[in-house]
Amino acid sequence: MVAVALGALEGAVMRVCWEVQAPVTVRAVLGRLNEGRDQPLAYTTVMTVMSRLTEKGLLDRAPQGRGYVYTAAVADEAAIAVREVLRAHGDAAVTHFAAEASLDPQLRDRLRRLLEQSP
Repeated sequence: MVAVALGALEGAVMRVCWEVQAPVTVRAVLGRLNEGRDQPLAYTTVMTVMSRLTEKGLLDRAPQGRGYVYTAAVADEAAIAVREVLRAHGDAAVTHFAAEASLDPQLRDRLRRLLEQSP
């Protein structure tokens, strides 16, 4: 599940971007999202969501032709969660959590890498 800070459609867009792991267009994301839907989403709806995700720092956007291509700016839901904790509680909370002796060493290393990547 995607972090609470994202709406359902924002989370779905991010999942497509994470699955593709390459620059994608709005049209490509729209096609993936509309697979199996009774009521297809509009192109402009997905374009607006992707623009907002770019403003939130979750997608990167680069010009391509007359439009843009997008890539995920964060690795996954865990990266979004770390960003939210940092915004809400600062580095001290995450540092304390990562320093806990009972924390799995692989998870501790992942948290440290995420902290190094966060803005």
